[in-house]
Amino acid sequence: MVREADKENHRLIFTFREAFGILGVPILGTLVACIAWTTWLIYIALAPNQAANWLMGTSTYDNGQFWSIIDTTPVMTNIGAACLVLVDLCYLYVVVKMLRWRTTVARLYATSSRPHEDIRVDPTTDSWIRTASDRVKTNYHELTSFRGSKRKFWMTVLLELLETGSPAALVYGYTGFISVGSLAGAVKILVGRFSAMGEIIAGSIFDLIAAIVFPVLVLVYCYYNFQFDDAVFATYLKVLPIGSFEHSARIFADPSEVALFRLALDSLRIRSQLDLVLRVGINLSFCYRLMRIGDVLLIVHLKRFLAAITQSTRSNRPRQRPVPKCFAVTFIAFSVVVWIFANQAVTDSYAHCSRYPQCTYDDWVHPIDVFKTVQALAKPGELRSLQIINRQLLELPDELRSCRYLASMELFYTSIQRIPSWANEFTYLQTLHLEGKPDSQNLVTLPEDLFTDMPWLSAVHIGFHPNLANIPALSGVPNLKGLTLAWMLILTELPSFDRVPLLEHLLLTFLPHLERMPDMAPLRLVSNFSLSRAVQLCCNGFLGACDLNDSYCAYNPAAGIPAASCLDEEPFLGNMGTRDMFKKFESVVCQKQPSGMFLVGSTPTRQTIEMCDRRPFGQCQTPDGRTGICYNTRLQVLSCCGDENYIELRRYQIQLGVGQKCDPELEKWLGCEDEHKIVQ
Repeated sequence: MVREADKENHRLIFTFREAFGILGVPILGTLVACIAWTTWLIYIALAPNQAANWLMGTSTYDNGQFWSIIDTTPVMTNIGAACLVLVDLCYLYVVVKMLRWRTTVARLYATSSRPHEDIRVDPTTDSWIRTASDRVKTNYHELTSFRGSKRKFWMTVLLELLETGSPAALVYGYTGFISVGSLAGAVKILVGRFSAMGEIIAGSIFDLIAAIVFPVLVLVYCYYNFQFDDAVFATYLKVLPIGSFEHSARIFADPSEVALFRLALDSLRIRSQLDLVLRVGINLSFCYRLMRIGDVLLIVHLKRFLAAITQSTRSNRPRQRPVPKCFAVTFIAFSVVVWIFANQAVTDSYAHCSRYPQCTYDDWVHPIDVFKTVQALAKPGELRSLQIINRQLLELPDELRSCRYLASMELFYTSIQRIPSWANEFTYLQTLHLEGKPDSQNLVTLPEDLFTDMPWLSAVHIGFHPNLANIPALSGVPNLKGLTLAWMLILTELPSFDRVPLLEHLLLTFLPHLERMPDMAPLRLVSNFSLSRAVQLCCNGFLGACDLNDSYCAYNPAAGIPAASCLDEEPFLGNMGTRDMFKKFESVVCQKQPSGMFLVGSTPTRQTIEMCDRRPFGQCQTPDGRTGICYNTRLQVLSCCGDENYIELRRYQIQLGVGQKCDPELEKWLGCEDEHKIVQ
């Protein structure tokens, strides 16, 4: 009997095409794509910064921290990665199952050969455990089966796209996808010629688009809409000295493009229990559906094979009952309503967040006050990113307090004078950049508890606030990776580094009153540390010998450098960690520059602005008689800059042919030549 069964099973050995037909290869290709996509999700979960840099080509920017992605839920991330590995194994199981179809066919044949029996339930096992198990199975069935009532929950992604302010192209694209899916249902009802298998395959295609294709298209959209001139930024790194404002790539990136990519990437990460259920659930659901499609294809071909053997011509398949055609109206109406809903949401968004079009010397000295503009934008409480350049904002409006999910605040030359005490409530803040404006009061103090509860904060830049005497304690920013302090003339000490063990970049520029450094032993991950321009600790004995005749310690009223006094303490305050850090980065610590460069020669005045009158890169004369260049230094108004570094920078860009195309007449002094004359 065993041999007879073996012979019977041997007769059921199908080729791959016989088993799955023309759908076999597409299903197998889909499974391979799913495995690749799930593996990519695992990489994003475990190494988000590396994944973002690899995808967008930003590995060389800001020492690999261009995107400043912080993992604030490492436990959930690890659980999510483990679950995604399980999903990968499930996809792999389906692939192996398809490739080893002989055993599957024999099993299905054996199953179909047994008479159907009623399954009796033992009352003694009908306990609360079984009840809970049944509920789990029922919910899973509703989420994954062909007729599951909850299988289309992924359509709520549209609401998430609208809520997060995604670009109109993505919103309309996903709306079109939902509309087509609804119209497809209407067509199936009206035509009524589609088999159950055809409907299942069509549904699986839409599931594939929602689970994998659309997220991939979002990343592709972000990639092609991210504009950053790599060649120009490379010239900044090569020509300008360490510690220069232009060495930060993030400053020159379009914040809307950065926010869009972060939004897209974060939507693929697992950061909460809901993310875990959605990401893993959708993938397991799709995996299960692919497996069931393969099984159904096998059963269909098996029945045909058995019918051919028994020469049976009678079909026992139950006749499908068509859906009443009146139900098609519901699907058509839904496809129209979803378009109206999405379009209205986008229109309202543009109405609330429309641009406010508002550089002469008067615009620089008396800039447009944007307090009411920020007030209006912040009122709904949905503002996520705030970047203001060359506009006046003396204080933050109280309405901004309701924007609890604010992730980025970048204020350049706004003359900001006060940061309110409630600013410490921005617990989701990731980037803080406060750039003061020359000849303005700027900040005098910061709230002492500003950084007590900002677990997501990864980058802090505070520059050009001459009257700011203190930096708040870094007690609640455990994920801080970059700290830049510049042009703070009365700052005498820095906060302790004990609570920022992940700090990687520490840039200190023109802090003439800084007398000592805190213990740097906790900073074991620092890969970029510079101490440039005038700093008293370079010559007051903190490093060892005291030399009050050094230009960094001698009195220089023009540069704002006070007379220093020798520090009566042990070198490096006896901290070996600090000593080792200074030794490691000795080539970029306490760099000497000409005294004339202390002021950079680029602080805009009426005279230096008006002499450049819309002549970028033109030659000019600084008030002290030096040759300068008309340049927008540090995102300021176009003015005459006497810093030779910027002259060399533009000359180098012309030689390489990068950046803005040079004007042969205006930039002849920099080596720009007329192309037509060269050809002749």
